[in-house]
Amino acid sequence: DAEETLAVEQIDAGDETPMGAAEQPVQGVVVGVAERKWRPYVATLQADEAGGMRHLAVPVDASVPKIRIHYPDVRAIADSYFVVAIDGWPADSQYPQGHFVRALGPIGTLDAEIDTILVERQIAVSQSALGFSAASLREMPDDSAERPWTPSAHDLQGRRDLRDTLIFSIDPKGSQDIDDAVSMRRTGQGFELGVHIADVTQFVRPGSATDEAARERGTTVYLADRRFNMIPEVLSERVCSLRGSCDRLAVSVIWNMDADYNVTGTWFGRTVIRSACEMHYEQAQALLDGQRGVEGLDARMEGALATGVMELTRAMRVLRERRRQAGALELASTEVKFAFDRDTRAVAEVAPKQSLEIHRVIEEAMVFANAAVARRIYDAFPDAALLRRHRSPAPER
Repeated sequence: DAEETLAVEQIDAGDETPMGAAEQPVQGVVVGVAERKWRPYVATLQADEAGGMRHLAVPVDASVPKIRIHYPDVRAIADSYFVVAIDGWPADSQYPQGHFVRALGPIGTLDAEIDTILVERQIAVSQSALGFSAASLREMPDDSAERPWTPSAHDLQGRRDLRDTLIFSIDPKGSQDIDDAVSMRRTGQGFELGVHIADVTQFVRPGSATDEAARERGTTVYLADRRFNMIPEVLSERVCSLRGSCDRLAVSVIWNMDADYNVTGTWFGRTVIRSACEMHYEQAQALLDGQRGVEGLDARMEGALATGVMELTRAMRVLRERRRQAGALELASTEVKFAFDRDTRAVAEVAPKQSLEIHRVIEEAMVFANAAVARRIYDAFPDAALLRRHRSPAPER
């Protein structure tokens, strides 16, 4: 069990087995469980029909057995979600023994359902626990409607200035945390392709309160109608969001390519950019389809943006095909989008997202950038670089 600390006796190991030597696997047997790593579980109540105070908590995770708990006021947690912890499992008991920790709320209410997701997925103990500490917020740069943040001369030191380069972002409609942007232009030798990622490291120092909070969270968690940020909103949605017409700090990968999209040179470094436009996917797809007068786009920028989108798409088509020919695995999946009632914010409709070519274009640009950075890391740190290698698909799949 992945959640148990096991005492293992090694047998038939022989000499130290080198990596990749599958013909000499290290073998062992489990000789005992030293410690069980039980986590908190969300449950509902199966009350004692005799009116006693010993009840069964029924975990929402069907793989977890019922847990016997002691609770005096059964009416307080009836028809509610609550958190329980397992204390032990006596050998002569059908069920493990545990105790009530806290109530989450009535079954079916939005906050209780969301807290259930957070606890069961081991994201947090509650929504309120995902707020940021005062120490973290004190580390944040000043940014307000009256005095929006702009990079200082010190911030710009050592950065390549790309503010005159046509850079744009393409994201889902309504995005606030715009963390990547792209650029594509013709040069005398062919093309220059750029992928630009918001430089959060300028504001989050190693070991800081914000760094520790981000490490604990690991990622931003997105739900249908809300999200829980990995870093404070002032960074994720404002200062480090690559908004249109705003000077922003970035880390960029820039490739020089010949006319056939073969890479002739790669540059990695810190930059300052000024996105010309924050487009959503449908706008970019309309430009790719040859439409003009696209709603929401500045007519004065439309021609340049259309050229950039089309040049980028042509390049990504070639790079995607090369990657496919090299054995890339295409994983098909269907995403869904949610429509909400304007007054109640309840989910009114769930529908599959429309698949657009521009989705694959941006995806390919990010894969291309990730591969380039991975190669750079391996070249610089061959003894420390880690490769995530996927097994071959099972025959039945």
